[in-house]
Amino acid sequence: MELLFDTYYSILVVWADTFLHDMDAAEDVIQEFFIDIWNNKIYRKLKSETLDSFLYISVRNRCLKKIEKQDVFRHVMSLDQVDIIFEEYNERHDVIVSKVLEEITQLPERSREVMKCVFVEGMKYREVAERYGISVSTVKTLLGHSVRKLRERLNKEMYSGFLLFFCRRK
Repeated sequence: MELLFDTYYSILVVWADTFLHDMDAAEDVIQEFFIDIWNNKIYRKLKSETLDSFLYISVRNRCLKKIEKQDVFRHVMSLDQVDIIFEEYNERHDVIVSKVLEEITQLPERSREVMKCVFVEGMKYREVAERYGISVSTVKTLLGHSVRKLRERLNKEMYSGFLLFFCRRK
């Protein structure tokens, strides 16, 4: 075991560093690796013809696992950051909804009523047609014209917000 450690330690540290880009972490991985080889008596099963492959592949896999664990924690945000993002989302949501509602008020009265029934109240086209005594195709036409006008008047973000906040209710 001592010969194995002396022969491969430095080489494997450099190999691990190619994955981790951190020499201290690479040394830790290799030390843990040799401890596992010793504790689990893996050294007894090693064969000279597969030794290099075993060592390099084992170290590579340990490094990839370490990177995977680091990435999980690297992307975790603090609660303060989450609160700030949530507040920004709420503010943006409010701005988009108020702008969309403002643009809807600029539509002709019948179009406004149809938009309100379909997108706010969640009514089906047939129900809207019955409520106003018009055909289903008229409801579709009014909605189509209204949505096109909104698309023209709103910027891409606002229009996307309209689609996201209003159209998903259907």
